[in-house]
Amino acid sequence: MRATFRRRLLGTASALAVTAGVLGAATAPSAAAEEIPSIGFADCPDLPAGADPAFWLCNVAVTTGGTFKLGKLDQPITKPITLTYANGFDPVTLEEKVVFGSFKADKMLVQPGLFGDPFVTAIYAKPRYAGHIGLENGNLRLDLKVDVQNPLLGSYCTIGTNDDPIELALTVGTTSPPPPNTPISGSAPEVVQEDPPVLKTTVVDNAFAVPRSRSCGLGGSLNWAVNLYSGLPAAAGNNTAIFKQYVGFKTYTDLAN
Repeated sequence: MRATFRRRLLGTASALAVTAGVLGAATAPSAAAEEIPSIGFADCPDLPAGADPAFWLCNVAVTTGGTFKLGKLDQPITKPITLTYANGFDPVTLEEKVVFGSFKADKMLVQPGLFGDPFVTAIYAKPRYAGHIGLENGNLRLDLKVDVQNPLLGSYCTIGTNDDPIELALTVGTTSPPPPNTPISGSAPEVVQEDPPVLKTTVVDNAFAVPRSRSCGLGGSLNWAVNLYSGLPAAAGNNTAIFKQYVGFKTYTDLAN
């Protein structure tokens, strides 16, 4: 029975690469030459009370490239974004559960400053976790918000909030967005490392909406400027997430050894 559940876990293993599964993943022909980012398991979350570690995986997804288009703001991913979470099954009810671990990202340059100034007039963006993660129909549901950083905008300027987030449904399959967007596809996971297992994949979503900015400038006085520059709010069909990732995972039994 444990072997059956382990296969099921592996079939949904890896942050964001859940639909294709490890058992059906291809082996990358150039695996020996891959520059695999460092993947650590220090942020694996504690399991729920009574959870059997044999039925749980810790997943670490490192996004190393791609783009995050929010309205008119088309931001290339130039620095790693690391998501850690656990997923597992109740061996009696077969209910799958997800537990958030951590979300780490550095700020990325959106708009260079006037005359090359990197501080006062430059604008940076930093994605952050917005309070929800889950698995649904083989997709990873992930709520994000984006800090917009510039001294004139203050310390709390964001696109999206925990109460009104950017709601992603990331898939390695093909999307079905409303127009003007057209369907795009991710890529099935390829095994690039065996021990611990690491997959390379691309996950996508271009059917999500993006809310307006909040708390930009004193009392929100510059919300209008951020919204005008970014084209926000942006209805579904006008936004795109393409995340190129490396994903490592271990069972909690292996983590304990």
